[in-house]
Amino acid sequence: MLNKKKIGNKISLISYLITNGISIPHYCYHSHLSVAGNCRVCLIELKNSIKPIVSCATSAKTTLYNNVMYHDSALIKKARENILEFLLLNHPLDCPICDQGGECDLQDQSIFFGFTKRRFYKFKRVIGDKDLGPIVKTVMTRCIHCTRCVRFATEIAGVEEFGMFGRGGSSEIGTYINKIISSELSGNIIDLCPVGSFTINSYYL
Repeated sequence: MLNKKKIGNKISLISYLITNGISIPHYCYHSHLSVAGNCRVCLIELKNSIKPIVSCATSAKTTLYNNVMYHDSALIKKARENILEFLLLNHPLDCPICDQGGECDLQDQSIFFGFTKRRFYKFKRVIGDKDLGPIVKTVMTRCIHCTRCVRFATEIAGVEEFGMFGRGGSSEIGTYINKIISSELSGNIIDLCPVGSFTINSYYL
């Protein structure tokens, strides 16, 4: 049973649920970064809402006040399954050789939903790798555009030239002026990436 009396005004719904031991899948959310709401996997259902809402961008206190919440209903499971299918649309099937294999949230959710075949048969989009400096090696075809790396670079490392450009199917993560990331904190984006788009360059030397 959730204790709704001890909810702070600035606590997000996903943070409150995770603190209370409820598992909510997420890719873009991070407790030390600003809210982006990109991945849409953290959906929950409210009794008085006509559609699912994103728990990372919703206040826990406002949402749970005189309301009933469902985090594992049939509607939510189907919505997450459909979102995951879109995330896997351009994602390469290279789990056996991926450094994130076995520790990948995307892989865990794929196993949970039991995907055995895909409905999209067009070619997967291929993105060239970026040169971000001597520390970080990139495999950009794995990127799901969660923007954790972008928000860390901008908000914590102070790297303004690193971001996401393009729209829709043409979106890419990289530096706007094709320069390396000179910040000594650049290696942290390797740990922040949930899908293995960034790895340690020295492993490949």
